[in-house]
Amino acid sequence: MNAKHISRRNFLQSLAGLLLGGAIAALFPQAARADVPSDLEFFKAVKDPKAPTPIEKEHAIDIRLPIIAEDGANVPIVVSMNHPMAPDHYIKSMQIVNFNDPVVGKGVYYFTPASGQAFISTQIRMDGGDAEVYVIAECNQHGKWVNSKQLKVSLGGC
Repeated sequence: MNAKHISRRNFLQSLAGLLLGGAIAALFPQAARADVPSDLEFFKAVKDPKAPTPIEKEHAIDIRLPIIAEDGANVPIVVSMNHPMAPDHYIKSMQIVNFNDPVVGKGVYYFTPASGQAFISTQIRMDGGDAEVYVIAECNQHGKWVNSKQLKVSLGGC
Protein backbone atom coordinates (compact mmCIF):
# COMPACT_ATOMS: atom_id res chain seq x y z
CA MET A 1 0.00 0.00 0.00
CA ASN A 2 1.66 3.15 -1.23
CA ALA A 3 -0.68 5.92 -0.08
CA LYS A 4 0.58 9.48 -0.13
CA HIS A 5 0.25 11.18 3.24
CA ILE A 6 -0.16 14.91 3.59
CA SER A 7 0.97 16.70 6.72
CA ARG A 8 -1.35 18.89 8.71
CA ARG A 9 0.85 21.92 7.90
CA ASN A 10 0.62 21.30 4.11
CA PHE A 11 -3.15 20.81 4.37
CA LEU A 12 -3.62 24.10 6.26
CA GLN A 13 -1.37 25.96 3.79
CA SER A 14 -3.39 24.62 0.84
CA LEU A 15 -6.66 25.53 2.56
CA ALA A 16 -5.40 29.07 3.28
CA GLY A 17 -4.39 29.45 -0.38
CA LEU A 18 -7.85 28.36 -1.55
CA LEU A 19 -9.59 30.72 0.87
CA LEU A 20 -7.35 33.62 -0.15
CA GLY A 21 -8.00 32.89 -3.83
CA GLY A 22 -11.76 32.80 -3.19
CA ALA A 23 -11.60 36.11 -1.32
CA ILE A 24 -9.68 37.75 -4.19
CA ALA A 25 -12.18 36.36 -6.70
CA ALA A 26 -15.06 37.77 -4.62
CA LEU A 27 -13.43 41.22 -4.40
CA PHE A 28 -12.45 41.35 -8.08
CA PRO A 29 -15.07 39.33 -9.99
CA GLN A 30 -13.99 40.62 -13.42
CA ALA A 31 -10.40 39.50 -12.86
CA ALA A 32 -11.57 36.05 -11.81
CA ARG A 33 -13.86 35.77 -14.85
CA ALA A 34 -11.64 37.32 -17.52
CA ASP A 35 -12.42 34.49 -19.95
CA VAL A 36 -16.20 34.97 -19.70
CA PRO A 37 -17.62 37.18 -22.52
CA SER A 38 -19.90 40.12 -21.81
CA ASP A 39 -23.53 39.28 -21.02
CA LEU A 40 -24.83 40.29 -24.43
CA GLU A 41 -22.62 37.76 -26.20
CA PHE A 42 -24.74 34.97 -24.73
CA PHE A 43 -27.71 36.22 -26.77
CA LYS A 44 -28.24 36.66 -30.48
CA ALA A 45 -28.93 40.13 -31.83
CA VAL A 46 -29.48 41.92 -35.12
CA LYS A 47 -25.95 42.92 -36.16
CA ASP A 48 -26.87 45.56 -38.76
CA PRO A 49 -30.40 47.00 -38.37
CA LYS A 50 -30.23 48.55 -41.85
CA ALA A 51 -29.47 45.22 -43.56
CA PRO A 52 -30.66 42.32 -41.40
CA THR A 53 -30.40 38.74 -42.58
CA PRO A 54 -33.71 36.85 -43.04
CA ILE A 55 -33.32 35.13 -39.66
CA GLU A 56 -32.41 38.43 -37.95
CA LYS A 57 -35.39 40.15 -39.57
CA GLU A 58 -37.69 37.46 -38.18
CA HIS A 59 -36.22 37.86 -34.67
CA ALA A 60 -35.91 41.66 -34.54
CA ILE A 61 -37.40 43.07 -31.35
CA ASP A 62 -39.13 46.44 -31.68
CA ILE A 63 -39.09 48.40 -28.41
CA ARG A 64 -41.10 51.60 -28.10
CA LEU A 65 -40.29 53.79 -25.10
CA PRO A 66 -40.40 57.55 -24.57
CA ILE A 67 -37.03 59.29 -24.99
CA ILE A 68 -37.61 61.12 -21.71
CA ALA A 69 -40.01 59.86 -19.05
CA GLU A 70 -41.29 62.62 -16.78
CA ASP A 71 -42.31 60.23 -14.00
CA GLY A 72 -40.64 56.87 -13.37
CA ALA A 73 -43.72 55.51 -11.62
CA ASN A 74 -45.48 54.69 -14.92
CA VAL A 75 -43.23 54.46 -17.97
CA PRO A 76 -45.14 53.10 -20.99
CA ILE A 77 -43.44 50.39 -23.04
CA VAL A 78 -44.57 48.52 -26.15
CA VAL A 79 -42.62 45.48 -27.37
CA SER A 80 -43.46 43.64 -30.57
CA MET A 81 -41.95 41.16 -32.99
CA ASN A 82 -42.86 40.23 -36.54
CA HIS A 83 -42.29 36.53 -35.86
CA PRO A 84 -44.40 33.53 -36.93
CA MET A 85 -46.46 31.92 -34.20
CA ALA A 86 -46.80 28.46 -35.78
CA PRO A 87 -46.97 25.30 -33.64
CA ASP A 88 -43.40 24.35 -34.62
CA HIS A 89 -41.87 27.89 -34.61
CA TYR A 90 -42.94 30.59 -32.17
CA ILE A 91 -41.78 33.01 -29.48
CA LYS A 92 -41.92 31.26 -26.10
CA SER A 93 -41.30 34.26 -23.85
CA MET A 94 -40.17 37.87 -23.54
CA GLN A 95 -38.44 39.37 -20.53
CA ILE A 96 -37.96 43.08 -19.77
CA VAL A 97 -34.98 44.10 -17.58
CA ASN A 98 -33.20 47.27 -16.49
CA PHE A 99 -29.86 46.66 -14.75
CA ASN A 100 -29.66 50.25 -13.39
CA ASP A 101 -32.81 49.81 -11.33
CA PRO A 102 -33.26 48.52 -7.76
CA VAL A 103 -35.79 46.03 -9.16
CA VAL A 104 -34.01 44.65 -12.24
CA GLY A 105 -36.75 42.40 -13.61
CA LYS A 106 -39.71 44.27 -15.04
CA GLY A 107 -41.67 41.24 -16.18
CA VAL A 108 -41.59 37.91 -17.96
CA TYR A 109 -44.35 37.27 -20.50
CA TYR A 110 -45.11 33.83 -21.92
CA PHE A 111 -46.60 33.04 -25.32
CA THR A 112 -47.96 30.02 -27.18
CA PRO A 113 -48.79 29.62 -30.86
CA ALA A 114 -52.40 30.39 -29.88
CA SER A 115 -51.27 33.90 -28.80
CA GLY A 116 -51.18 34.83 -32.48
CA GLN A 117 -48.57 37.58 -32.02
CA ALA A 118 -45.59 38.30 -29.76
CA PHE A 119 -46.76 41.67 -28.41
CA ILE A 120 -46.57 43.43 -25.01
CA SER A 121 -48.04 46.77 -24.02
CA THR A 122 -47.60 47.72 -20.37
CA GLN A 123 -46.19 50.26 -17.94
CA ILE A 124 -43.05 49.73 -15.89
CA ARG A 125 -41.69 51.47 -12.81
CA MET A 126 -38.16 52.87 -13.16
CA ASP A 127 -35.60 54.65 -11.04
CA GLY A 128 -34.54 58.19 -12.05
CA GLY A 129 -31.57 58.91 -14.30
CA ASP A 130 -30.21 57.36 -17.47
CA ALA A 131 -31.49 53.87 -18.16
CA GLU A 132 -31.13 51.15 -20.76
CA VAL A 133 -34.04 48.74 -21.01
CA TYR A 134 -33.30 45.29 -22.43
CA VAL A 135 -35.83 42.89 -23.90
CA ILE A 136 -34.88 39.22 -24.23
CA ALA A 137 -37.10 37.12 -26.49
CA GLU A 138 -36.83 33.33 -26.63
CA CYS A 139 -37.65 31.52 -29.87
CA ASN A 140 -38.34 27.80 -29.54
CA GLN A 141 -36.04 27.06 -32.52
CA HIS A 142 -33.41 29.80 -32.57
CA GLY A 143 -32.72 30.58 -28.92
CA LYS A 144 -32.64 33.90 -27.11
CA TRP A 145 -32.48 37.26 -28.88
CA VAL A 146 -31.88 40.66 -27.30
CA ASN A 147 -32.43 44.32 -28.08
CA SER A 148 -32.19 47.43 -25.93
CA LYS A 149 -33.30 51.04 -25.87
CA GLN A 150 -32.05 53.98 -23.82
CA LEU A 151 -34.10 56.63 -22.10
CA LYS A 152 -33.87 59.27 -19.39
CA VAL A 153 -36.17 59.21 -16.39
CA SER A 154 -36.64 62.65 -14.80
CA LEU A 155 -38.22 61.59 -11.51
CA GLY A 156 -37.69 58.07 -10.19
CA GLY A 157 -40.67 55.92 -9.32
CA CYS A 158 -38.83 53.37 -7.17
